[in-house]
Amino acid sequence: MAARTREKDLTAAQVKELTNALVTKRDELLDALKSRRSNSAKQETQRGTGDEADQASEDAETALETRLMDRDAKLLREVERALDKVKNNTYGLCEGTEEPIGYARLKLRPWTRYSVTYKEELEREQKRQGEG
Repeated sequence: MAARTREKDLTAAQVKELTNALVTKRDELLDALKSRRSNSAKQETQRGTGDEADQASEDAETALETRLMDRDAKLLREVERALDKVKNNTYGLCEGTEEPIGYARLKLRPWTRYSVTYKEELEREQKRQGEG
């Protein structure tokens, strides 16, 4: 089956709006990651100056910052993937079915890779595999 193009499903204005949202999100994530890395570096230089309770608190903060950086980095990859799809003229198509994702879903989550129907199917399959 030949890959469909986004023009059949999204208007040019919708693509532009969603692209702008993706660029804004990318910039926010880049700023957040830069800030977290800077804070992490500052914490590392101040490490070990307190008692055991302070050290435990610092360790918990470091673990939280690491999880947040990992989450932001993962989301940044998804946003960049979506921006690549805009360039490749495949934005707005479900990666599982090549069917349109739908403007309403893309508006809520412009970096989404799957339609609601396909995502639910994936989740059911994962649940079945987890039970088996």
